[in-house]
Amino acid sequence: AAACGGRPRPADQPEPALVAAFRTVAHTGCMHSFGDTGLGLTYGQVRLVESDPGWSRAFGQLAAELRTELGDLAVAIEHVGSTAVPGLVAKPILDLAVGLAPGTDPDRVIPAIERLGYEFRGNKGDTGGFLFVLEDRPAHRIAHVHVVPHGRPKWRQYLAFRDRLRIDPDARAAYAAMKRRLGEQFASDRQAYTAGKGAFVAGLLSGD
Repeated sequence: AAACGGRPRPADQPEPALVAAFRTVAHTGCMHSFGDTGLGLTYGQVRLVESDPGWSRAFGQLAAELRTELGDLAVAIEHVGSTAVPGLVAKPILDLAVGLAPGTDPDRVIPAIERLGYEFRGNKGDTGGFLFVLEDRPAHRIAHVHVVPHGRPKWRQYLAFRDRLRIDPDARAAYAAMKRRLGEQFASDRQAYTAGKGAFVAGLLSGD
């Protein structure tokens, strides 16, 4: 049977628990059903919501499934991006960073993560590594997984940006204000929204 919004799964391959929760089928079709966290956003759109403590719980469940599937291919899995910062407004899509063990061929990771219901969207290089998306219906995204070498610059940037926002209330407030402004200006253009944050992100990473 095919998962709602996803690829067909072999009959002997069970759906991971959290992915199954995201893919509830009712008489009206597919619906998001992961508690009341409000996770999920249509591709290309920008919608900011208030921080939700349930995001941390959802990350923990997704990360546990990834750890089980990847085994020693991954050194660490971290919750990154705005949903990882308590109190910060965010697009309701979880971002997970997977740090690959030294010498791991990233191509070994692709089928493992796809088995969990994610779709591989290519190698984004320095802007995001190997990208996987989890959708509960076509083009409605719940989570992004970014696969990068553990300890390399991109991995360190993910953690440094998250940690700075967690501990610096002034930086967090400034980032939130900018996100709201850009979100209103580019509500239907996520690429422009993301590009608009570039200078702020670079400045924070440089210690400004």
